[in-house]
This record gives sequence, structure tokens and C-alpha cells, in this order.
Amino acid sequence: MKKYDIVVVGGGPAGSAAAWQAATSGASVLCVDKARFPRDKPCGDGLTPRALGLLEGMGLSAELERFPVVEYLKIRGSSSWQVRWPDRPGLPNFARVARRLEFDELLLTHAAGAGAEVRQSCEAIAPIRTGDLVTGIEVRTARSTTERIRADIVIAADGAYSPMKKALGLESRISGPVGVAVRAEMPSNRPHDPSFEIHMPLRFDRRYIPGYGWVFPLEDGRINVGAGYLTTFRQWRDINLVGMLGDFMKSLPPEWQLPEIAELRKARAVQAWRLPMGFTAWPPWRPGLLLAGDAVGAIKPTNGAGISKALQSGLDASECAVAALAAGGPHDLSGYERALRRRWGLQYGLARGAFRAVGHPRPISLAVRALDHAPIRRLAIRAGFGRDALRDYSDGPDRIPAAVPGPTVRDAG
Repeated sequence: MKKYDIVVVGGGPAGSAAAWQAATSGASVLCVDKARFPRDKPCGDGLTPRALGLLEGMGLSAELERFPVVEYLKIRGSSSWQVRWPDRPGLPNFARVARRLEFDELLLTHAAGAGAEVRQSCEAIAPIRTGDLVTGIEVRTARSTTERIRADIVIAADGAYSPMKKALGLESRISGPVGVAVRAEMPSNRPHDPSFEIHMPLRFDRRYIPGYGWVFPLEDGRINVGAGYLTTFRQWRDINLVGMLGDFMKSLPPEWQLPEIAELRKARAVQAWRLPMGFTAWPPWRPGLLLAGDAVGAIKPTNGAGISKALQSGLDASECAVAALAAGGPHDLSGYERALRRRWGLQYGLARGAFRAVGHPRPISLAVRALDHAPIRRLAIRAGFGRDALRDYSDGPDRIPAAVPGPTVRDAG
């Protein structure tokens, strides 16, 4: 039975980041994933400035150049406005869009290049335990044979449904909100527009619901169109996700000439997924085990941003694992809990409380109406993007500049 310092379950952003970090630190690392890459994952495909900052720190600046730049954020709804990402120390003032088919393979290849062993078509089916200590995993290989693999520490970055977490029967002391989303990639005649276009609010049964629709630009005139909402109101199960996407597409400009939703379904282009937010597995560790990415519920509750949080939680988990192996061993991994609490504990705690109070149609209706007033919008932009963002803010759908300066990055310090 082969033994590694760290075994990572899952080759998505959280798992690849964890494997890269551990291998870079000199640990012996194995990363397993049940899929054969490249493989697609349902996602909005947006890389925020914070995600780009983390990826650049991993040495991927040159590789990111292939992905389209997104220069500003547009909000469309009962009122319309747009804002650029501000200059922030250590972060680019732009975003990118990267299809997960390409992006995840890039990350996994980068982890392998750092020295991590990668096994694809290799499914983790159960943890190995010695008492309360996780000491490895059992996998099913591409040949349908099983193998037991020993590890000092296992990092489970195996997604929202986390088979590892389920197999261990882990219960959480924190219950963060959960969202659901649906999207499709499609050709369009949408004019070139380097923006994340957000449509809010969403409506169901003539009432506002806590969610939004989006249009993100891809290469060659294709776009990623989707919609998602929180499951914090009683009627959320009554919503037909595919029907909601179809209705949203009908609200977009007819000159874009989007395909019919039935055509997209026939082509299997419509994909739905679950978004665990604000920590849904707490504490995020057990002896010998760390949870990262969607497995820990790391998605940001206020906007559903997941890739940056997956990357950061994977890096934090790996850093904690390496430090633990150099010190007291795998029995106490509470340093990871402290790291996540410092990083997101207050923000996510406030969001959980807010969604319990206002994650229902009537409060959402009041909040949306409040954003119809420019002074309140400005306060919201300042809170979310910082004071400097107001310099590049404008009201109305027709005031987007035809030509914009090229993106720049301001160094930290």
C-alpha cells in the first residue's frame, strides 16, 4: 500500500490549488479525480480580480492571457448602471472569463508540473480510518479495480455533494445558505462587450426572489447565460430551473438571436448545480482530514462567487496540512479552522444572519426598490468595491464608454 504525505480528492480549483501548494512545499502529494480531463463543470466561468490575484501568485500569469478580459460590471433591471473594478493593492482591475473545460485542466496540469502525482479516472469511494483518524482513501480505478492508498492527511475537495464527507457522516455546527443555478453556453449576435452583465431581480409568480441572471462573454461570439437563486424561501422548490432560464433568455434583446431553450436542452447544453455558501461543513476538519472548496461551503453568500474561494480554501488547507506535518501531526488540524474564521468568519456570519432575515420575496422586493435610488446604489458600490469605484460609476444603460483604457495591475505595497 503506497503512502503519501497528502492525498487530495478532487482535481477542480480547490483540489488543484491544494495539490500545487503542497507539492511546491516539498510534500509527497497525490491528487485523484474520477473524471478524465478535460472535462466540463457547470459554472458561470467568471474569474474575479481576486481569483486572478491568487492565480498570478501561483505563477499562472502568462497562461491566463488566453482568457478574455472583462473590464466592468453592468447591472440591468428596474434601474441600470455600471461600474469598473477599482485599483486595489495586489489585484488586477479587471476580470476574465475561462471555460471550466480549459481552466480546470490548466490548474491540474500546473499541480502536476509542481511535482504532484495526478491520477485521473480514479474515484475516491471511501476514507480509510484508524479510530477517529483518517489515514487514507480507497479508490476505484479506470479498470474498475479497487486500491487502498495511505496518507498522513487527506484534503477532500470533492464538490458540493462531497462523497468523502458523506461517507464519514460529518455533521456541521454551521448551516450556511444553499443556492441553485442553471446555465447554458450558446452562440449569439450580442455585440462585443467586455462586461459581466447582471440582471436583477429575478421574478417568480410575479414576486421577487433572492437571485440574479447573468450574461458573460466567451470567445467567438459565444456567451454564458444563466440564473441562480437562494433556497431561503418557502416556494423555491416550485421553480422549474430550465423554465426560469428560458424565461430569462426571452427577456434579453431579440437582436442577439439566441437559440430556443428546447434546442439547448436537446444539445445537452443546459446544466444545473448546487451552491453551498457561507460554510456548510463546520468545523472544516477532522483528525487527518481537511475540507476545501464546495465541500466546506466556501462560496461567497452575497454574490455566489466560488472560484476565488475554492482556490483560497485549497491553498489554506494545504498550508495547514504541511505545517501540521512539520509540527504536531495530523491529529490536530485546527489551524485551518482558525485561518478560515479569520478570513471569512465575520463576513459569512453576517451574511447567514442577513439571509435568514431577508432571504424572502417581500424583503427582497424592498431591497430592490431601494437600489432604484442613485444615492443608495452609490453606498452599495462603495461598500462592495471601495470608495475609488465611484470614480468609474455611471447610471443608465447607454452610458458605457465605447473605448476604455487597457487593464492594469497595481502592485501591493
